[in-house]
Amino acid sequence: MAAPGETIINKVTGEKLTFVRTPGSSQGRALELEWWVPEGSRLVALPHRHPTVTEHFELLEGEAQYRVGRHRRREAAPHRFDVPPNAAHVHPANAGRGPLRVRQWVELEQPDAELLDGIAGYFETVSALASEGRVDRRGLIRNPLQFALTISELLMPGTYLSFPPPWAQRPPVIALAALARRARLRAYHEPPADARGA
Repeated sequence: MAAPGETIINKVTGEKLTFVRTPGSSQGRALELEWWVPEGSRLVALPHRHPTVTEHFELLEGEAQYRVGRHRRREAAPHRFDVPPNAAHVHPANAGRGPLRVRQWVELEQPDAELLDGIAGYFETVSALASEGRVDRRGLIRNPLQFALTISELLMPGTYLSFPPPWAQRPPVIALAALARRARLRAYHEPPADARGA
């Protein structure tokens, strides 16, 4: 797993992610990330929700579009916003000219390293799979079995897609993840050396 100061690159989308605080450096209480998002790209994520976690974002440079609930916003840095628990949201997309720099973080009252390591591991896995051409231009894992396995083991139950409701999402994801295991796929992939940047 990543340590503070490490940077990974998504070779398909061009995004760079630097780990600022990790579960290991915060006694399992925080995950803080800084993203560099090139023009025309967005942070990797489908519309989703976190049942119990508040997520924080701060635009440090550039201009972004994002959605929280039914509210779509376009804002320039400096700007900060929060995503309350269970609010459907879409992470910032670069809406300006030049790079977008975004700080994203989660802080927990009670330690939950498994939840936070899963989120960090998801982003590492996307970077690793992008190095192999297994991620599309939106930053999504191409293989549905790999996608289901990675989501089920690294993100659920702390993250669900915005729709359908969680009770309807879990059975098909779990079934596809079981098929992925039979196909000898693994949920987590470590980014290779050439996907790590300064």
